[in-house]
Amino acid sequence: MRIISIVGAVAVTAGFAVLSVALFVVDWEPWTALDMIWMNLLGIIFGAALLRISDIQARPTEEGLVVKNMVRTRRFDWGQILGVTFSPEGDDPWPLLDLTDGTTCAVMAIQHADGRRAHAEVARLRMLIKRRTHFKED
Repeated sequence: MRIISIVGAVAVTAGFAVLSVALFVVDWEPWTALDMIWMNLLGIIFGAALLRISDIQARPTEEGLVVKNMVRTRRFDWGQILGVTFSPEGDDPWPLLDLTDGTTCAVMAIQHADGRRAHAEVARLRMLIKRRTHFKED
């Protein structure tokens, strides 16, 4: 996903830039320099969104789990995580962390569309949570 997002960001930004200049060069009647600027800004915005998608991750540390989604990055101590909910039928696009405060947090780094790999990653995450929370109780 990371490579596809990065390549997509470059392609979208370059595509918008080339198209905006091409429309200006061929002297398309309603096209102005201001339109060219706006089109380049849109390309940059779409490219930035794709780059943000490439940075989605769930990274375990000794202290807890760092979940970086599209908009927000959250850090959870292992003791704050009760478990992981993940539908085998694909009802949810990604797993949810069940937290001690009664809320949940989506882990967008694991996508249900990844099939077996997604289920293996959820099993690994559950194992980490069990190991870390059990270790703290001793």
